[in-house]
Order: sequence, then C-alpha cells, then structure tokens
Amino acid sequence: MAFDSNKNYYSIGEVTKIAGVPAYLLRYWETFFNELTPARDTRGNRRYTNRDIAMVLNIKDLVYEKGYKLGKASEIVKGNPRNSEDDHKTTEILKLQKQIGNAKNRHSAVDERRMLLLKEIKGEIEVILQLLG
Repeated sequence: MAFDSNKNYYSIGEVTKIAGVPAYLLRYWETFFNELTPARDTRGNRRYTNRDIAMVLNIKDLVYEKGYKLGKASEIVKGNPRNSEDDHKTTEILKLQKQIGNAKNRHSAVDERRMLLLKEIKGEIEVILQLLG
C-alpha cells in the first residue's frame, strides 16, 4: 500500500499494509516503545499519524533489517545507545551474515547447474546403453 501523506490518520489495518507487519506486532510495539503512541478515536480505534508510521518503519528497520533486539532498538529510538562499539560489532556480524548468505546462494546455484548437467549426462549414458544392449 502506498504511503499517502495527504491523509491525517490511518487505521491499524492500513499501517499493517504500509509497514508489512501484522497488527498484533504493532500493538506489542506500542507497549514496548513509549514513542509509539497512536491516538484513539471515540470508539477506541487506533489512529496512526504520519509521525507514528515513520516510527513504525524506523522500528521495523532496526529490528528486521539491522538485527537489533527490542531493548537495543528502544534505546536507539530514544536516542541514547549504550555502546557504539556494540553497534560496530553488530554491523560487522550482520555484514558477515549477509556475505555467508550470498555465498550459500551462489553455491546452491552452482549445485543446481551441476545436478542438471549430471542428469543430462545420465540420460546420454542411458541412450548409449540402450543402443549397445
């Protein structure tokens, strides 16, 4: 779903589509991150502002993309991370994990090509055996 900045308020369903996270996770994040406090309408439904959606996307980036645990992500959102050396280590670990994932993908592609080549060779050998036998 596109992020329509002309709207003043979004429902929780719209925010789940924008952010790509389930509603229960948004509700949990509201209890964990004090900065994420959507307003409520007269019926008690959440009404997210553009600021709230930006906060949700920031939290999602910290947790899903950068790999922070909720406690560390909460500190970063508040603006007082404990130790910049930990951030450097986390960045290095994530970089290495990404490299390992890329290497695995390359190896699986090579293995797939090898399997196709072996199947082709097997088929040719079977044809030769049928001609001989």
